[in-house]
Amino acid sequence: EPQIPDVIIDTDYTLTAAFGVVAASIVAVNHGVGGVIGGGFIALLASLFAVQATRLRFVFDKECFELKSVESLGSEELLDSGENIVVGGANRWAYNSFVNWDFYPSADFPILVYFKETQTPKEDGSEPGQIHFFPAIANVKQLKEQFELRGCASVSKD
Repeated sequence: EPQIPDVIIDTDYTLTAAFGVVAASIVAVNHGVGGVIGGGFIALLASLFAVQATRLRFVFDKECFELKSVESLGSEELLDSGENIVVGGANRWAYNSFVNWDFYPSADFPILVYFKETQTPKEDGSEPGQIHFFPAIANVKQLKEQFELRGCASVSKD
């Protein structure tokens, strides 16, 4: 069986730029406090997306999809990203645990990347699994290609 090489998905700042443009537009059109607050909130989101796109990498290796962090700005060395801040445990999921993945609102206009897996244990002991969402801060075309190539299950939208 041929080996599929490990892939680090390219960073993509499109979402950051789009939110930045929307934030500036809101402030420019609405000169009052509401415009500053609304635009400021969107600008904060744009800043968060920029920081996360700079420090996080999505990696597909032989067995799993994993979230890693860059050691330092400009470094290519990847480190374990630590425990998942929402559900705990490693940010690493076996391909065979995927039951669905998608892009919202669409792959052509991605804001969020979604996947559901059955690997994460639940505290109450019920059926394991978790839904995950993350902003589209990586190349979505590459993510889609790797999800498909690695056999990650996806529910058809027909």
